[in-house]
Amino acid sequence: MKMFSINRGLAIISMNIFLGACTERIDIDLDSTYTRCVIYGELTTDTASHRIFVSRTGKYFSNEPAKGISGATVSITDGEITHFLSEDPQQPGTYITQPNVFGIEGKTYTLLVENVDLLGNGVLQNYTASSLLPPVLAPDSIRVIYRSQWRGWVVQAFASDPADSKDFYMFHTWLNGKLETDSLSTRIIADDLFFNGSYTNGITIKYWEGQNRIAPGDTIVSGFCGITEDYYKFVDEVRTTVRPSSPLFSAPPANPRTNISNNGIGYFTAYSVKRAYFIVPNIEP
Repeated sequence: MKMFSINRGLAIISMNIFLGACTERIDIDLDSTYTRCVIYGELTTDTASHRIFVSRTGKYFSNEPAKGISGATVSITDGEITHFLSEDPQQPGTYITQPNVFGIEGKTYTLLVENVDLLGNGVLQNYTASSLLPPVLAPDSIRVIYRSQWRGWVVQAFASDPADSKDFYMFHTWLNGKLETDSLSTRIIADDLFFNGSYTNGITIKYWEGQNRIAPGDTIVSGFCGITEDYYKFVDEVRTTVRPSSPLFSAPPANPRTNISNNGIGYFTAYSVKRAYFIVPNIEP
């Protein structure tokens, strides 16, 4: 995984994303004496146990994730209703909402992470982040076809895009119940530059290499997510950091943006999700 620079030394961000309980690792070049709080979390329109991950940067000389920070007070509010999260006793630093929590389109949600003992010295820190939860139109349908010229399978989406706004999308894909886009680097994002106010009519939102990757009877689910422009840029910047650099010894890319206050690292986002389903027919590609 590629590093991006702030100062010297090595540190690691461990971003666990609740949709697939996945871990996204981003190496950051930091001064060995400079510790920062790392926060990542998502709230969606799905009714689920949403997760917030709180950890700290630190020296990295082995393939071990950053340790989570226990004992914080974590809540999410829309200004009217506040959801308090409980720490997972099996995963220190992982804070979970009740399973009946869901976000509402058009509302702005604020994450508050309080009483964080960042340096383990009893000095407590507080962090906040806010995100609008944008709406998204439900897709009409998806289809999965084999592209012989690419030697792989693609998921194509058919949906309408609103004409009165600039919209940003993220696409999740589940294959037979398994989330295929379980890290930031594998998520597909797009804006509506080329189809604003029109019908997508089959844009590609997922690709699998290999003729045998998909089989008749497989069930594919696509999640259409309405995201903010700032989160779109954050995901794009994270993806840039994991791509190989060219030339080999070129300068490292800039750090991904963050919306975490108090000099924290990471991101809190809220987004809407609508789904479409497809069962691969019993035909040969």
